Parts: sequence; structure tokens; C-alpha cells
Amino acid sequence: MQLRQVFGQDHIKDYFREMVEQDRIPHAMLFLGTPGYGPLPMAAAFAQYLMCEDRQHGDSCGRCNHCHKSAKRIHPDIHYTFPTIGSKVTSADFGGDWRSFIEDNIYGEVFDWFTRIGGENKQGNITKDECQRILKVLSMKTFEGEYKVQIIWMPEFLGKEGNRLLKMIEEPPPNTIFLLVAQHQEEILNTITSRCQLVAFKPLEDNVIEDFLVTNYPSTKAEVLKQIVFLAKGDINIATDLAEEKEGFAANIWLEWLRLAFKGHGIELVNWSDRFNRLDREAQKNFFRYGLHFFREMMMYMLDSKHEILLMENENLAMRKLSNLSNVHAVQKAIALTNDSIYHLERNANSRILMMDCSIRLNKILHNKEVFDNKRMEKQKA
Repeated sequence: MQLRQVFGQDHIKDYFREMVEQDRIPHAMLFLGTPGYGPLPMAAAFAQYLMCEDRQHGDSCGRCNHCHKSAKRIHPDIHYTFPTIGSKVTSADFGGDWRSFIEDNIYGEVFDWFTRIGGENKQGNITKDECQRILKVLSMKTFEGEYKVQIIWMPEFLGKEGNRLLKMIEEPPPNTIFLLVAQHQEEILNTITSRCQLVAFKPLEDNVIEDFLVTNYPSTKAEVLKQIVFLAKGDINIATDLAEEKEGFAANIWLEWLRLAFKGHGIELVNWSDRFNRLDREAQKNFFRYGLHFFREMMMYMLDSKHEILLMENENLAMRKLSNLSNVHAVQKAIALTNDSIYHLERNANSRILMMDCSIRLNKILHNKEVFDNKRMEKQKA
């Protein structure tokens, strides 16, 4: 993969070009950011850039033997480590699955990877055996290139086994580069992060997301495209999920659920929760992402009636009707509730229970019952 094939993050590309030109490459770097921002493709592109024997115009040539092998993930001096399922396995046991996974979507998330290898309901980890394999491989001389590059995707899954790599990360053999690609810095051992130079990935700019959508989904309508760009929040994975979703699906079921939650009929909400549970995990997250967008537009409309509303006609009409029955304080609570729901979904909460709880709480918020319930609890405590 070449640097120009990585969407956005031009400031990071310029930083890499400068460090290579000045021959001041850190021996360990931590690429920190959501997968949809591009830390893994950037790591792959940077590794290829280091290996390339004919760099041109601030990028790898894409034609030499090193570039061909790097692009196919078979370069003998570029090593990948990633979470696996099982206690006595290494990344080498899943090499074929890994290559096909990043060939399909190098921006993919760890849940997508676990689903690929049949471990969506199992605990993934980077094992002791994998750490020993890393130490063995990196102690050897380079096979073909000038550098040895070790890419560790999701080092959060190292746990205490990461202690085995501390000495190697701190004092690696000559021309050995560690590229750690992580999403949550707080879940990595401090003794590892302190040995790495941090490279923070920011959300992609709206024009980058728009270019990505126009290139990959040219049939998307202009008004839908604008809405997807807003909802994506700089994340290519979210943009992809929304673009591939059946047109208007999240919006339609969101409006249907709002009506049911407002009515508050128990049996209808139970049936709805069962229906929601049958959706796949990405569709469930898109549902709540759209909800955040809906409530934000509702909040902006209530604060400024001249605000340009990014909603389709029927959604706009429903939002205006609901705003007449609510207030800003209630919308703020609804936004917090929706954010919490996304947080719990991403951590594999039971979607049926989550939806039922969310429906009941939203009903109270919309009817201003939550304030009454809180006051009653305070009186009981007194």
C-alpha cells in the first residue's frame, strides 16, 4: 500500500517523509486512533515506504520487488501481529485469514476481525507464544530489506504478556522498527507506551469522507451524501456502513421507534425490542448514530429556527412535531441516553435488554416523568 492510497492524514504523511529524509526514524511508534481514521493502512504504507528501493515524489514506487511483496503482505521483513482466538496459537496460524481480511477492508475493526475467524463471542488475545515468536523473528538478520518492521495491531490485547516485549521495544536490534496500532491507549501497559513515540490520528476531514463516498458509491444521492458525511464524523467505517445500508432504513425505523417510545405501550415495546435484537450489530449502531443526528438537529432547531436542518422531508416534519412537545433539557437527556446506548452496544451489551431499557427511559424523558421520579426518590431518601 502506498501513502497516497491512504485517505487523508496528510500531516502525518509529511512527518514520515521528513523523518525518513533526515534518517531520524524512531525505533518504536504508537499509531493511536479509531480504525476508521486510518492508523493500520498508514502503518502498512509506511512499512512499504521504508522497504522501497526507489522512493519517488515522497512515496514508494509501487513497482519494485519490495513494494510488490509489501502490498501482498508477504514481505519477509514486515511482520504482523494481531489478536487471535485460543491460548496456544500465534498470528502465523491465521496468516491467510489476515491477508484476506485487510485485502477486503484494511480499515476494519477488531470485532470484524473476530467475526472473520469465528470468534465474535470469544475472548481474543495476543498470546505468550506470539510474543516469543516476535522475539525470535526480530533477533534474526533482515532477509531482503534494509529494515525489519514489526506491526502490532491492537496491542491492547497483549495484557501482561506485553512485559515480555519491553526489552526488545526499548533496545531493538539495528534497523528494527516497531509500529503499534492501537485504539485505546489506557488499555496498553504504561511501560510499553512510555517507550513509543505517539502518532495521534484525528478524524478525517469532511471533504476526504466525501471524496471517498463519491469514488466508492457514485450512485449516492447528493442529499444522502451530505447526511452521511455529517453522520460519519470523520470515520470511514461509519461512512461505509451508512452508504451500504438500505436507503433510509435507519431513519425509517428510528421514526417508528420514536412513536412507540412516546406512546409507551409495553407489549409494543417488547415486540420492538425483539425486532431490534434481530438486526446485525452494525445496523443497531447505525440506528443510534442516526438518532444522535436526529436529536442534534432537533436541538439546533429549538435554539435557532433558521438553522439549516440536515434531515429528509418526512424526518424533518417528525422532528418539528416532536420539538413542539418537548424542551431543550429533555433533548439533552435524550442525546446522553443515545450516546450511552452506543457505548454499551460497542461492548456487546444484550441488545434486546438495552433497547427495552432505552425505550422506557426515553418515554419518561419525552413526558418529563424523569424529573418527577428523581424528586420522588430524593424525598424517599430524606
